Amino acid sequence: MQRTYTDIDRLLGTDPRFGSADAIADRNTARFRVGLRLLGRHHPSHAAEFRRVERLPDEALRRVLFDPVLRNAFERDLNLLSVRPEDPSTLALMLRQSAVGEGGLGPCEALMDPHHQPWADLGPAWTWTSTLPEEAHPLLTALGRRRDDVFAEMGADRRVVPGAETLTALARGARLLAELLPHSGAGALRHVSLVGFAEGEDEDGSVHSFACGDRLPSALFLSPQALSDPWKVAELLFHESLHLKMFDIMRTGALVGDIGRMTGVPPWRVVDWNLRRVYSSLHVYGHMVLFFAAAADAPADLRRRYGEPPAPDSVGMVTPGSAAAADGTYTSSEERTRYLAHQALEAHADALTPDGRALVTWMLDALEPLLPGAARHPAAGPSAATPPAAPTARESAPDAPDAAGYRQCLPVTVLPLAEQGMLLAAAPGTNRMHWLNSRAWLVYSLCDGRDLAGLEREYHRALPGDPDGPAAALAVLQQVGLVDAVHGRAAEHGEAIPEGALR
Repeated sequence: MQRTYTDIDRLLGTDPRFGSADAIADRNTARFRVGLRLLGRHHPSHAAEFRRVERLPDEALRRVLFDPVLRNAFERDLNLLSVRPEDPSTLALMLRQSAVGEGGLGPCEALMDPHHQPWADLGPAWTWTSTLPEEAHPLLTALGRRRDDVFAEMGADRRVVPGAETLTALARGARLLAELLPHSGAGALRHVSLVGFAEGEDEDGSVHSFACGDRLPSALFLSPQALSDPWKVAELLFHESLHLKMFDIMRTGALVGDIGRMTGVPPWRVVDWNLRRVYSSLHVYGHMVLFFAAAADAPADLRRRYGEPPAPDSVGMVTPGSAAAADGTYTSSEERTRYLAHQALEAHADALTPDGRALVTWMLDALEPLLPGAARHPAAGPSAATPPAAPTARESAPDAPDAAGYRQCLPVTVLPLAEQGMLLAAAPGTNRMHWLNSRAWLVYSLCDGRDLAGLEREYHRALPGDPDGPAAALAVLQQVGLVDAVHGRAAEHGEAIPEGALR
Protein backbone atom coordinates (compact mmCIF):
# COMPACT_ATOMS: atom_id res chain seq x y z
CA MET A 1 0.00 0.00 0.00
CA GLN A 2 1.28 3.46 -0.88
CA ARG A 3 2.52 5.38 2.13
CA THR A 4 0.36 8.47 2.70
CA TYR A 5 1.26 11.90 4.10
CA THR A 6 -0.39 10.80 7.33
CA ASP A 7 1.87 7.74 7.46
CA ILE A 8 5.01 9.81 6.84
CA ASP A 9 3.94 12.37 9.44
CA ARG A 10 3.46 9.60 11.99
CA LEU A 11 6.83 8.03 11.20
CA LEU A 12 8.67 11.35 11.53
CA GLY A 13 6.83 12.44 14.65
CA THR A 14 6.66 9.31 16.78
CA ASP A 15 9.92 7.39 16.30
CA PRO A 16 11.29 6.90 19.84
CA ARG A 17 14.89 7.68 18.90
CA PHE A 18 14.61 10.63 16.54
CA GLY A 19 10.97 11.70 16.25
CA SER A 20 9.10 11.61 19.55
CA ALA A 21 9.18 14.93 21.42
CA ASP A 22 8.38 13.07 24.66
CA ALA A 23 11.28 10.62 24.27
CA ILE A 24 13.72 13.38 23.35
CA ALA A 25 12.53 15.47 26.31
CA ASP A 26 13.01 12.51 28.65
CA ARG A 27 16.60 12.10 27.50
CA ASN A 28 17.30 15.81 27.92
CA THR A 29 15.75 15.72 31.39
CA ALA A 30 18.06 12.84 32.30
CA ARG A 31 20.99 14.84 30.98
CA PHE A 32 19.98 17.83 33.09
CA ARG A 33 19.84 15.67 36.22
CA VAL A 34 23.23 14.06 35.65
CA GLY A 35 24.74 17.41 34.68
CA LEU A 36 23.46 19.01 37.89
CA ARG A 37 25.04 16.19 39.92
CA LEU A 38 28.37 16.76 38.19
CA LEU A 39 28.18 20.52 38.73
CA GLY A 40 27.32 20.02 42.39
CA ARG A 41 30.34 17.76 42.83
CA HIS A 42 32.73 20.31 41.28
CA HIS A 43 31.12 23.40 42.80
CA PRO A 44 30.57 22.33 46.42
CA SER A 45 29.62 25.85 47.52
CA HIS A 46 26.65 25.65 45.11
CA ALA A 47 25.82 21.97 45.67
CA ALA A 48 22.65 22.65 47.64
CA GLU A 49 21.33 24.92 44.86
CA PHE A 50 21.97 22.32 42.19
CA ARG A 51 20.52 19.54 44.34
CA ARG A 52 17.32 21.53 44.92
CA VAL A 53 16.75 21.89 41.17
CA GLU A 54 17.81 18.33 40.36
CA ARG A 55 15.12 17.01 42.72
CA LEU A 56 12.28 18.88 41.00
CA PRO A 57 9.65 16.81 39.16
CA ASP A 58 10.27 16.43 35.45
CA GLU A 59 7.95 19.18 34.23
CA ALA A 60 9.23 21.70 36.79
CA LEU A 61 12.83 20.84 35.96
CA ARG A 62 12.18 21.35 32.27
CA ARG A 63 10.59 24.73 32.91
CA VAL A 64 13.80 25.79 34.66
CA LEU A 65 16.47 24.37 32.35
CA PHE A 66 14.65 24.84 29.06
CA ASP A 67 14.65 28.54 29.94
CA PRO A 68 17.00 30.02 27.29
CA VAL A 69 19.17 31.96 29.75
CA LEU A 70 19.53 29.13 32.26
CA ARG A 71 20.06 26.51 29.57
CA ASN A 72 22.84 28.60 28.07
CA ALA A 73 24.42 28.85 31.54
CA PHE A 74 24.01 25.10 32.12
CA GLU A 75 25.75 24.24 28.85
CA ARG A 76 28.54 26.73 29.57
CA ASP A 77 29.19 25.34 33.04
CA LEU A 78 29.07 21.78 31.77
CA ASN A 79 31.63 22.53 29.04
CA LEU A 80 33.92 24.21 31.55
CA LEU A 81 34.06 21.07 33.68
CA SER A 82 36.42 19.53 31.14
CA VAL A 83 38.82 22.50 31.13
CA ARG A 84 38.66 24.53 34.35
CA PRO A 85 35.96 23.45 36.79
CA GLU A 86 37.22 25.89 39.40
CA ASP A 87 35.55 28.78 37.52
CA PRO A 88 32.51 30.33 39.26
CA SER A 89 29.23 28.74 38.25
CA THR A 90 27.14 30.96 35.99
CA LEU A 91 24.17 28.65 36.41
CA ALA A 92 24.27 28.91 40.21
CA LEU A 93 24.22 32.71 39.95
CA MET A 94 21.22 32.56 37.59
CA LEU A 95 19.40 30.15 39.89
CA ARG A 96 19.84 32.47 42.84
CA GLN A 97 18.22 35.23 40.81
CA SER A 98 15.31 33.03 39.71
CA ALA A 99 11.93 32.29 41.23
CA VAL A 100 12.36 28.55 40.64
CA GLY A 101 9.16 26.54 40.81
CA GLU A 102 6.86 29.50 41.52
CA GLY A 103 3.60 29.62 39.60
CA GLY A 104 4.63 26.79 37.31
CA LEU A 105 6.56 29.19 35.07
CA GLY A 106 10.16 29.26 33.90
CA PRO A 107 12.51 31.93 35.34
CA CYS A 108 12.46 34.37 32.40
CA GLU A 109 8.89 33.45 31.53
CA ALA A 110 7.79 34.62 34.99
CA LEU A 111 9.08 38.13 34.15
CA MET A 112 6.83 38.51 31.10
CA ASP A 113 3.94 40.94 31.57
CA PRO A 114 1.55 40.25 30.02
CA HIS A 115 2.16 36.52 30.13
CA HIS A 116 1.31 34.83 26.84
CA GLN A 117 1.56 31.23 25.63
CA PRO A 118 1.17 31.02 21.84
CA TRP A 119 0.12 27.34 21.79
CA ALA A 120 -0.66 26.36 25.38
CA ASP A 121 -2.26 23.02 24.47
CA LEU A 122 0.62 22.01 22.19
CA GLY A 123 3.66 22.82 24.31
CA PRO A 124 5.16 25.08 26.98
CA ALA A 125 6.38 27.94 24.76
CA TRP A 126 6.00 31.53 25.95
CA THR A 127 6.23 34.84 24.11
CA TRP A 128 8.68 37.66 24.81
CA THR A 129 6.12 40.33 25.59
CA SER A 130 7.94 42.28 28.31
CA THR A 131 8.27 46.06 28.02
CA LEU A 132 10.27 46.35 31.24
CA PRO A 133 13.73 47.93 30.98
CA GLU A 134 16.25 45.12 30.71
CA GLU A 135 18.15 46.47 33.69
CA ALA A 136 15.03 45.92 35.82
CA HIS A 137 16.06 42.33 36.55
CA PRO A 138 19.35 40.42 36.14
CA LEU A 139 17.65 37.71 34.09
CA LEU A 140 16.23 40.28 31.67
CA THR A 141 19.70 41.78 31.38
CA ALA A 142 21.16 38.36 30.60
CA LEU A 143 18.35 37.64 28.13
CA GLY A 144 19.04 40.94 26.36
CA ARG A 145 22.75 40.21 26.09
CA ARG A 146 22.16 36.78 24.60
CA ARG A 147 19.64 38.30 22.18
CA ASP A 148 22.16 40.93 21.07
CA ASP A 149 24.72 38.21 20.32
CA VAL A 150 22.19 36.34 18.19
CA PHE A 151 20.93 39.47 16.43
CA ALA A 152 24.48 40.48 15.47
CA GLU A 153 24.92 37.12 13.75
CA MET A 154 21.48 36.92 12.14
CA GLY A 155 21.18 40.49 10.85
CA ALA A 156 18.28 41.50 13.08
CA ASP A 157 18.23 45.14 14.15
CA ARG A 158 15.76 45.26 17.01
CA ARG A 159 13.29 43.30 19.06
CA VAL A 160 9.61 44.04 18.48
CA VAL A 161 7.03 43.94 21.27
CA PRO A 162 4.09 42.04 19.73
CA GLY A 163 0.60 43.46 19.64
CA ALA A 164 -2.69 41.56 19.77
CA GLU A 165 -2.83 41.14 15.98
CA THR A 166 0.66 39.64 15.86
CA LEU A 167 -0.10 37.22 18.69
CA THR A 168 -3.31 36.10 17.00
CA ALA A 169 -1.49 35.47 13.73
CA LEU A 170 1.20 33.47 15.55
CA ALA A 171 -1.34 31.25 17.30
CA ARG A 172 -3.29 30.73 14.07
CA GLY A 173 -0.17 29.60 12.19
CA ALA A 174 0.74 27.18 14.97
CA ARG A 175 -2.78 25.74 14.93
CA LEU A 176 -2.60 25.23 11.15
CA LEU A 177 0.75 23.43 11.47
CA ALA A 178 -0.63 21.11 14.15
CA GLU A 179 -3.72 20.32 12.07
CA LEU A 180 -1.74 19.73 8.87
CA LEU A 181 0.95 17.57 10.55
CA PRO A 182 -0.40 16.42 13.92
CA HIS A 183 2.69 14.34 14.75
CA SER A 184 5.81 15.90 13.24
CA GLY A 185 4.43 19.45 13.12
CA ALA A 186 2.81 19.60 16.54
CA GLY A 187 5.75 17.67 18.00
CA ALA A 188 8.31 20.16 16.68
CA LEU A 189 6.53 22.97 18.55
CA ARG A 190 7.25 21.10 21.79
CA HIS A 191 10.94 22.00 21.42
CA VAL A 192 10.30 25.76 21.59
CA SER A 193 10.56 27.68 24.85
CA LEU A 194 10.73 31.31 23.72
CA VAL A 195 9.09 33.00 20.74
CA GLY A 196 10.31 36.53 20.09
CA PHE A 197 9.82 39.05 17.30
CA ALA A 198 12.48 40.98 15.42
CA GLU A 199 13.07 43.17 12.38
CA GLY A 200 16.18 43.61 10.26
CA GLU A 201 18.01 42.53 7.12
CA ASP A 202 20.64 39.87 6.55
CA GLU A 203 22.66 39.00 3.43
CA ASP A 204 19.56 37.48 1.82
CA GLY A 205 17.25 40.45 2.44
CA SER A 206 14.67 41.05 5.15
CA VAL A 207 14.82 38.73 8.14
CA HIS A 208 11.77 36.43 8.25
CA SER A 209 12.73 34.00 11.01
CA PHE A 210 15.66 32.37 12.76
CA ALA A 211 16.40 29.88 15.52
CA CYS A 212 19.03 30.91 18.04
CA GLY A 213 21.16 27.83 18.71
CA ASP A 214 23.70 27.71 21.52
CA ARG A 215 23.63 31.40 22.40
CA LEU A 216 19.93 31.37 23.21
CA PRO A 217 18.80 27.73 23.27
CA SER A 218 15.16 26.75 22.73
CA ALA A 219 14.36 30.20 21.26
CA LEU A 220 13.20 31.41 17.86
CA PHE A 221 12.36 34.81 16.38
CA LEU A 222 9.89 35.81 13.69
CA SER A 223 9.36 39.03 11.80
CA PRO A 224 5.87 40.51 12.35
CA GLN A 225 5.81 41.35 8.61
CA ALA A 226 5.99 37.62 7.80
CA LEU A 227 2.79 36.76 9.65
CA SER A 228 0.11 37.92 7.23
CA ASP A 229 -0.44 34.45 5.72
CA PRO A 230 -1.12 31.57 8.17
CA TRP A 231 0.50 29.10 5.75
CA LYS A 232 3.71 31.15 5.83
CA VAL A 233 3.59 31.30 9.63
CA ALA A 234 3.15 27.52 9.78
CA GLU A 235 6.09 27.04 7.38
CA LEU A 236 8.40 29.35 9.37
CA LEU A 237 7.40 27.82 12.70
CA PHE A 238 8.01 24.30 11.41
CA HIS A 239 11.37 25.26 9.89
CA GLU A 240 12.75 26.97 13.00
CA SER A 241 11.23 24.48 15.45
CA LEU A 242 12.97 21.68 13.58
CA HIS A 243 16.30 23.43 14.16
CA LEU A 244 15.51 23.49 17.88
CA LYS A 245 14.47 19.85 17.76
CA MET A 246 17.83 18.94 16.23
CA PHE A 247 19.55 20.95 19.00
CA ASP A 248 17.76 18.75 21.54
CA ILE A 249 18.52 15.52 19.65
CA MET A 250 22.21 16.34 19.36
CA ARG A 251 22.44 16.93 23.11
CA THR A 252 21.34 13.36 23.75
CA GLY A 253 23.68 11.39 21.52
CA ALA A 254 26.73 11.85 19.32
CA LEU A 255 25.62 12.05 15.70
CA VAL A 256 28.58 13.72 13.98
CA GLY A 257 32.14 12.85 14.93
CA ASP A 258 33.81 15.81 13.17
CA ILE A 259 31.15 18.44 13.56
CA GLY A 260 33.35 21.39 12.62
CA ARG A 261 34.59 19.93 9.31
CA MET A 262 34.12 22.41 6.49
CA THR A 263 32.17 20.97 3.56
CA GLY A 264 32.29 23.72 0.94
CA VAL A 265 29.78 26.33 -0.17
CA PRO A 266 26.29 25.00 -0.91
CA PRO A 267 24.96 26.24 -4.28
CA TRP A 268 22.34 28.54 -2.73
CA ARG A 269 24.76 30.31 -0.34
CA VAL A 270 28.08 32.15 -0.63
CA VAL A 271 29.83 31.04 2.58
CA ASP A 272 31.41 27.73 3.52
CA TRP A 273 29.30 25.46 5.72
CA ASN A 274 30.57 23.11 8.40
CA LEU A 275 29.17 19.62 8.78
CA ARG A 276 27.00 20.60 11.73
CA ARG A 277 25.13 23.11 9.57
CA VAL A 278 24.85 20.59 6.75
CA TYR A 279 23.41 17.99 9.10
CA SER A 280 20.97 20.34 10.81
CA SER A 281 19.78 21.81 7.52
CA LEU A 282 19.28 18.34 6.03
CA HIS A 283 17.02 17.49 8.96
CA VAL A 284 14.97 20.65 8.37
CA TYR A 285 14.69 20.52 4.59
CA GLY A 286 13.78 16.82 4.64
CA HIS A 287 10.83 17.55 6.90
CA MET A 288 9.88 20.55 4.77
CA VAL A 289 9.46 18.24 1.78
CA LEU A 290 6.59 16.67 3.70
CA PHE A 291 5.18 20.06 4.71
CA PHE A 292 4.93 21.33 1.15
CA ALA A 293 3.53 18.04 -0.17
CA ALA A 294 0.88 17.92 2.56
CA ALA A 295 0.05 21.60 2.05
CA ALA A 296 -0.41 21.14 -1.70
CA ASP A 297 -2.88 18.34 -0.98
CA ALA A 298 -4.57 20.07 1.98
CA PRO A 299 -8.22 19.14 2.48
CA ALA A 300 -10.98 21.56 1.65
CA ASP A 301 -11.71 22.31 5.30
CA LEU A 302 -8.18 23.63 5.92
CA ARG A 303 -8.34 25.70 2.73
CA ARG A 304 -11.65 27.17 3.77
CA ARG A 305 -10.39 28.18 7.22
CA TYR A 306 -6.81 29.20 6.38
CA GLY A 307 -6.87 30.12 2.69
CA GLU A 308 -5.02 28.59 -0.22
CA PRO A 309 -1.64 27.00 0.53
CA PRO A 310 1.59 28.28 -1.04
CA ALA A 311 3.06 27.19 -4.34
CA PRO A 312 4.31 23.61 -4.10
CA ASP A 313 7.72 23.17 -2.47
CA SER A 314 9.26 26.60 -2.69
CA VAL A 315 11.66 27.54 0.12
CA GLY A 316 12.34 30.72 -1.78
CA MET A 317 15.40 32.81 -1.16
CA VAL A 318 18.88 32.07 -2.38
CA THR A 319 21.78 34.34 -1.51
CA PRO A 320 22.54 37.01 -4.15
CA GLY A 321 25.78 36.11 -5.90
CA SER A 322 25.40 32.37 -5.30
CA ALA A 323 25.50 29.78 -8.06
CA ALA A 324 21.79 29.09 -7.53
CA ALA A 325 20.98 32.80 -7.93
CA ALA A 326 22.58 32.70 -11.36
CA ASP A 327 20.80 29.63 -12.70
CA GLY A 328 17.55 29.57 -10.69
CA THR A 329 18.15 26.22 -9.00
CA TYR A 330 17.92 25.02 -5.38
CA THR A 331 14.76 26.96 -4.55
CA SER A 332 12.94 23.82 -3.35
CA SER A 333 13.32 21.75 -0.22
CA GLU A 334 13.59 18.64 -2.40
CA GLU A 335 16.63 19.96 -4.27
CA ARG A 336 18.33 21.04 -1.08
CA THR A 337 17.55 17.77 0.71
CA ARG A 338 19.08 15.71 -2.08
CA TYR A 339 22.21 17.87 -2.14
CA LEU A 340 22.68 17.76 1.63
CA ALA A 341 21.94 14.02 1.80
CA HIS A 342 24.81 13.46 -0.63
CA GLN A 343 27.07 15.63 1.52
CA ALA A 344 26.18 13.77 4.71
CA LEU A 345 25.94 10.17 3.51
CA GLU A 346 28.54 10.11 0.73
CA ALA A 347 30.96 13.02 0.61
CA HIS A 348 31.44 13.13 4.40
CA ALA A 349 30.09 9.77 5.49
CA ASP A 350 33.21 9.04 7.54
CA ALA A 351 32.35 11.90 9.91
CA LEU A 352 28.94 10.51 10.92
CA THR A 353 28.55 8.16 13.86
CA PRO A 354 26.38 5.04 13.48
CA ASP A 355 23.53 6.96 15.12
CA GLY A 356 24.13 9.90 12.79
CA ARG A 357 23.79 7.66 9.73
CA ALA A 358 20.77 6.01 11.29
CA LEU A 359 18.96 9.32 11.72
CA VAL A 360 19.53 10.42 8.14
CA THR A 361 18.60 7.08 6.57
CA TRP A 362 15.55 6.78 8.86
CA MET A 363 14.31 10.21 7.72
CA LEU A 364 14.98 9.56 4.03
CA ASP A 365 13.40 6.11 4.20
CA ALA A 366 10.25 7.66 5.69
CA LEU A 367 10.23 10.24 2.88
CA GLU A 368 10.90 7.69 0.12
CA PRO A 369 7.51 8.20 -1.62
CA LEU A 370 8.28 11.94 -1.86
CA LEU A 371 12.04 11.63 -2.46
CA PRO A 372 12.53 8.42 -4.44
CA GLY A 373 16.14 7.27 -4.45
CA ALA A 374 17.39 9.90 -1.99
CA ALA A 375 18.30 7.39 0.70
CA ARG A 376 21.71 5.84 0.51
CA HIS A 377 22.85 2.97 2.70
CA PRO A 378 26.62 2.97 3.05
CA ALA A 379 28.46 0.08 4.61
CA ALA A 380 27.41 -0.66 8.16
CA GLY A 381 29.30 1.13 10.92
CA PRO A 382 30.59 -0.30 14.17
CA SER A 383 28.77 -3.06 16.00
CA ALA A 384 25.49 -2.28 17.68
CA ALA A 385 27.29 -3.07 20.94
CA THR A 386 29.08 0.28 20.65
CA PRO A 387 27.59 2.86 23.05
CA PRO A 388 25.69 5.40 20.92
CA ALA A 389 27.57 8.48 22.16
CA ALA A 390 30.99 6.89 22.48
CA PRO A 391 33.77 7.24 19.89
CA THR A 392 34.24 4.42 17.44
CA ALA A 393 36.57 1.72 18.69
CA ARG A 394 38.06 -1.36 17.09
CA GLU A 395 36.01 -4.52 17.44
CA SER A 396 38.58 -6.57 19.34
CA ALA A 397 39.40 -7.51 22.88
CA PRO A 398 40.52 -4.64 25.15
CA ASP A 399 44.27 -4.02 25.16
CA ALA A 400 44.91 -5.16 28.74
CA PRO A 401 46.21 -8.74 28.46
CA ASP A 402 47.34 -8.87 32.09
CA ALA A 403 44.09 -7.51 33.51
CA ALA A 404 42.68 -9.54 36.36
CA GLY A 405 39.29 -7.95 35.82
CA TYR A 406 37.34 -4.86 34.79
CA ARG A 407 35.44 -2.43 36.98
CA GLN A 408 33.54 0.82 36.66
CA CYS A 409 35.52 3.99 37.23
CA LEU A 410 34.50 5.79 40.42
CA PRO A 411 32.56 7.79 41.32
CA VAL A 412 29.76 6.18 39.36
CA THR A 413 27.28 8.78 38.07
CA VAL A 414 24.49 7.14 36.07
CA LEU A 415 20.80 7.47 35.30
CA PRO A 416 18.89 4.65 33.59
CA LEU A 417 16.16 5.21 31.01
CA ALA A 418 14.87 1.66 31.01
CA GLU A 419 11.89 2.44 28.76
CA GLN A 420 14.33 3.60 26.04
CA GLY A 421 16.88 0.84 26.68
CA MET A 422 19.59 3.35 27.56
CA LEU A 423 21.87 4.19 30.45
CA LEU A 424 23.31 7.71 30.76
CA ALA A 425 26.73 7.52 32.38
CA ALA A 426 29.29 10.24 33.14
CA ALA A 427 33.01 9.47 32.90
CA PRO A 428 34.70 10.65 36.13
CA GLY A 429 37.94 11.75 34.47
CA THR A 430 36.42 13.95 31.76
CA ASN A 431 32.92 14.69 33.12
CA ARG A 432 31.58 13.80 29.69
CA MET A 433 28.26 12.01 29.40
CA HIS A 434 27.81 8.90 27.29
CA TRP A 435 24.61 7.17 26.20
CA LEU A 436 24.93 3.41 26.48
CA ASN A 437 22.56 1.24 24.52
CA SER A 438 21.24 -1.95 26.07
CA ARG A 439 24.25 -4.07 25.08
CA ALA A 440 26.83 -1.54 26.26
CA TRP A 441 24.76 -1.04 29.41
CA LEU A 442 24.89 -4.77 30.06
CA VAL A 443 28.69 -4.85 29.63
CA TYR A 444 29.07 -1.83 31.92
CA SER A 445 26.94 -3.48 34.60
CA LEU A 446 29.13 -6.58 34.45
CA CYS A 447 32.34 -4.61 35.07
CA ASP A 448 32.35 -5.30 38.80
CA GLY A 449 35.88 -6.66 39.01
CA ARG A 450 35.32 -9.98 37.24
CA ASP A 451 37.81 -11.14 34.60
CA LEU A 452 37.20 -11.16 30.87
CA ALA A 453 36.25 -14.84 30.78
CA GLY A 454 33.65 -14.34 33.51
CA LEU A 455 32.36 -11.21 31.84
CA GLU A 456 31.96 -12.99 28.50
CA ARG A 457 30.24 -15.94 30.19
CA GLU A 458 27.64 -13.68 31.88
CA TYR A 459 27.17 -11.59 28.75
CA HIS A 460 26.33 -14.62 26.61
CA ARG A 461 24.05 -15.96 29.35
CA ALA A 462 22.07 -12.70 29.16
CA LEU A 463 22.23 -12.46 25.34
CA PRO A 464 22.62 -16.04 24.06
CA GLY A 465 21.79 -15.10 20.49
CA ASP A 466 24.41 -12.34 20.11
CA PRO A 467 27.43 -13.52 18.08
CA ASP A 468 29.51 -10.36 18.62
CA GLY A 469 30.22 -10.64 22.32
CA PRO A 470 31.22 -7.86 24.73
CA ALA A 471 34.71 -7.04 23.41
CA ALA A 472 33.87 -4.02 21.26
CA ALA A 473 31.70 -2.37 23.91
CA LEU A 474 34.28 -3.09 26.62
CA ALA A 475 37.02 -1.46 24.53
CA VAL A 476 34.96 1.67 24.03
CA LEU A 477 33.93 1.85 27.69
CA GLN A 478 37.63 1.80 28.59
CA GLN A 479 38.45 4.34 25.89
CA VAL A 480 35.94 6.91 27.17
CA GLY A 481 36.89 6.42 30.82
CA LEU A 482 33.86 4.59 32.17
CA VAL A 483 35.65 1.30 32.81
CA ASP A 484 39.16 0.51 34.01
CA ALA A 485 41.22 -2.66 33.97
CA VAL A 486 42.00 -4.20 37.37
CA HIS A 487 45.55 -5.45 37.72
CA GLY A 488 46.45 -7.90 40.45
CA ARG A 489 43.71 -9.69 42.41
CA ALA A 490 40.26 -9.06 40.95
CA ALA A 491 37.80 -7.04 42.96
CA GLU A 492 34.76 -8.61 44.59
CA HIS A 493 31.74 -8.86 42.32
CA GLY A 494 29.04 -6.23 42.77
CA GLU A 495 31.33 -3.38 43.79
CA ALA A 496 29.83 -0.59 41.70
CA ILE A 497 26.97 -1.86 39.56
CA PRO A 498 24.63 1.12 39.08
CA GLU A 499 21.08 0.90 40.33
CA GLY A 500 18.79 -0.34 37.60
CA ALA A 501 21.58 -1.76 35.43
CA LEU A 502 20.93 -4.85 33.32
CA ARG A 503 22.33 -8.13 34.63
